[in-house]
Amino acid sequence: MDIGKLDKRIQLQSKSATLDEYGQQINSWSTVATVWANVKPISGREKLRSMAMQLELTHTVAVRYNVNFLPPKAVSAWRINYNANGSVRLFNITSVMDLNEDRKFIIFECIEDTEIE
Repeated sequence: MDIGKLDKRIQLQSKSATLDEYGQQINSWSTVATVWANVKPISGREKLRSMAMQLELTHTVAVRYNVNFLPPKAVSAWRINYNANGSVRLFNITSVMDLNEDRKFIIFECIEDTEIE
């Protein structure tokens, strides 16, 4: 991985729960870090779920090494917010790994959320 390929600005976000004025739990997202990344599409497919077609796009997102982004942290409850040319794209993180185990780059394997909140 070449450091020059980290040319996209992303936000790593974690889910947090708060209570509204009625005591109901509300899930919100807070930004953990804003970093440079390489966003690379891997595959796309359509699935039939609940009698409706659903699009599933997978990506890898590479960032510089940071010990806060690796397990045993609960990064599976994190997502990536990527603003691509004015449109917001959200990626749900499925796994995290240290590329080549040399503490230089971290790879997030993600599924793009095709339904924006």
